[in-house]
Amino acid sequence: MHEMGLMAEMVDLLAESAKEHQVRRIDKVKLIVGKMTNALPDALQMAFDVYKEQELFSPSAVLEIEERETIGHCAECGTTFPVRDNALFICPSCQGLRIDIVSGRELYIENYEGEEETRYDN
Repeated sequence: MHEMGLMAEMVDLLAESAKEHQVRRIDKVKLIVGKMTNALPDALQMAFDVYKEQELFSPSAVLEIEERETIGHCAECGTTFPVRDNALFICPSCQGLRIDIVSGRELYIENYEGEEETRYDN
């Protein structure tokens, strides 16, 4: 399950960003996950549930996952189309094989919400 490793990297990025922006606890994380990454949303959720036990997250922290379909663009005829089978990249209009993938490879943190640190300066 490579999702555990992916989530570990994302938690590191979140911790770094939270520190930089003085966020004390994270309440919500939104991920964008392309289908070509083969990262399963349920497995990412399970990994998040393990990592959310860390002090970085509030006890009620939630993970929102937006899946992105694989979209191809034919370099031969210009057709943009959803790729139904990730193994077959054939244009449905002209049967061309010069396909550029324009969506489906994404895997990133879209945003997160959290509680800012409280500071008391004298």
